[in-house]
Amino acid sequence: MRVALVHDYLTQHGGAERVLEALHDLYPDAPVFTSIADFSALPPSWRSWDVRQSLLGHIPGVGSRHRILLPAYPALFRSFRRDLAQFDLILADSSAWAHRAPAPPGAVLVCYCHSPARFLYRDPTYLGPAGLPAPVRALSRPVFAGLRRSDRRAAARVDRYVANSRAVAERIARAYGREAPVVYPPVDIERFAAATVPEPERWFLVVSRLVPHKRVDLAVDACTRAGLPLKVIGDGRSHASLKARAGPTIAFLGRLHDDEVARHVARSQALILPGQEDLGMTAVEAQAAGRPVVAYGRGGALETVVPGETGILFQQPTAESLLEALIAVSRRPWDPTVLRTNAARFSSLRFAEEMRAQIDAALATRQAGAIA
Repeated sequence: MRVALVHDYLTQHGGAERVLEALHDLYPDAPVFTSIADFSALPPSWRSWDVRQSLLGHIPGVGSRHRILLPAYPALFRSFRRDLAQFDLILADSSAWAHRAPAPPGAVLVCYCHSPARFLYRDPTYLGPAGLPAPVRALSRPVFAGLRRSDRRAAARVDRYVANSRAVAERIARAYGREAPVVYPPVDIERFAAATVPEPERWFLVVSRLVPHKRVDLAVDACTRAGLPLKVIGDGRSHASLKARAGPTIAFLGRLHDDEVARHVARSQALILPGQEDLGMTAVEAQAAGRPVVAYGRGGALETVVPGETGILFQQPTAESLLEALIAVSRRPWDPTVLRTNAARFSSLRFAEEMRAQIDAALATRQAGAIA
């Protein structure tokens, strides 16, 4: 069986890219079709992959400006039609565009969906923090309306959606009218469990891309006001503005190697997940290292964090609400065994088994339809 993988864009190494790694492990000979690939932002091992970019990806420096080219993306993925014609199974790892991959007649298209495009479906937790100017918002309305229509047409051609959380399955139902079984994304449980230390240190940690909708500003503001030590791992376009509002107890560490991240997670008092996440793999990683999580009580955190047992959920997207949760998490003991047991639900082996089952089901359904 000839298999192809499709991914939105490879301009960072985040949760969606870790899922792509796991899918590539299932099908190591499968080429990866994507709009743009910036290998400087990816693990060195990815250079050995068969990655095939759209024409856009061959323009120098386009990786830092790819967001302004939104209307072009449907055409970019349609341009893979001839290349994909030789494949029997197409696996799209999508948070916006990859599910538009044009599967040839007779092929099966399975989409692992991190979310229908949040900017298209007016997700206020995504668009609100971006602070788009009024003229840009006005201009985006007709553009987004057209993209939503074509997005729903593309969704109707997908043979099977698989959601990364119950929260995302609900979004898929609202946006596309499609049911999607849930397969939680893979977490490298062993790497974080191995980083466990005897006693945590007295500082909090954020591990995140520094972009507006991740709401790292809430963690910076809460810890600055209370004089609490906070370390921030990650980089992104919000780095300068976050650093400008941070007090002397905030340290920005930039991007770190995976093993360094694991060591920091294990040493922290607690991990802060300040924004609404589709799932929030870092919350699971912290629990695998035996550390509790302070998370905004919406979205995927409701599926990864057990309140009072593996962390604290704060209910308002404000620095004040977060600070109350930070004080609460500091005042109670946490059982590392309970934390690690909860994290074990998200292992890489479990992901591989469940995804194979979903893929086999999609293939069987197509075969049964062909016979009928």
